[in-house]
Amino acid sequence: MRLLAVSAGVAVVPSLLSACDPPPGDRPADLRMARLADISLGITTDGRRLLRFTTVIVNVGEGPFELHGSRPAGSSTMSVEQQVYDADGGSRVVQTPASMYFSGDGHNHWHVRDLESYELVRQDNGHRVGTGAKHGFCFWDNTRFELWRPSAPQVPVYGGCGVAADTSVEIGLSVGWGDRYGATLPDQYIDVTGLSTGHYRLKATADAAGWFVEGDNGNNATWVDVRIRRDRVDVEGYGPSA
Repeated sequence: MRLLAVSAGVAVVPSLLSACDPPPGDRPADLRMARLADISLGITTDGRRLLRFTTVIVNVGEGPFELHGSRPAGSSTMSVEQQVYDADGGSRVVQTPASMYFSGDGHNHWHVRDLESYELVRQDNGHRVGTGAKHGFCFWDNTRFELWRPSAPQVPVYGGCGVAADTSVEIGLSVGWGDRYGATLPDQYIDVTGLSTGHYRLKATADAAGWFVEGDNGNNATWVDVRIRRDRVDVEGYGPSA
């Protein structure tokens, strides 16, 4: 394992803690979802009905959300560590259950598996009737969100997710910045083929599995209520969002 220099200049072994609430002194990230947008119903040439939407995952915490992936040569997946910064300018490493994989959705870079998750539930009984087709997420500072925050950089810090030959990558999301997944991107949909006309709730959640250290793990989701018809979708109301 690599050593990590803290602000006092002393090298320490990275923490083996699993993701949990941050201890005093940390300046943790805080992942949230902005309001869902561009909600539409598309019909493919083979007759499938796809509920499409745009998501923006944002960091409104005190410090950056930074992940480091690494793999042995020849492996197709990377293990993931989180770098958590503190108020003194130091940091610690937290090993996580998360993983990264390359490509798979038309984008040739490394992805964090299931950083975001999407589901559709019936409003009358709460039964889940669909989940998102997308499972890989490469995130970086591409959407300005709340740059007034004290720790928010005014220009992007993180960008890109590596290439196939990489055995290690660093990806992140700065304070006050977001990462946008547009409604037309590959797999950015829930398949609603065969679903009856009715009222549904579309929900998007950041880090649903709780793999990562955050300042608040209770604010990671947002939702929108919709009525889905045979050939269209109508928005009926929005839930809390970043």
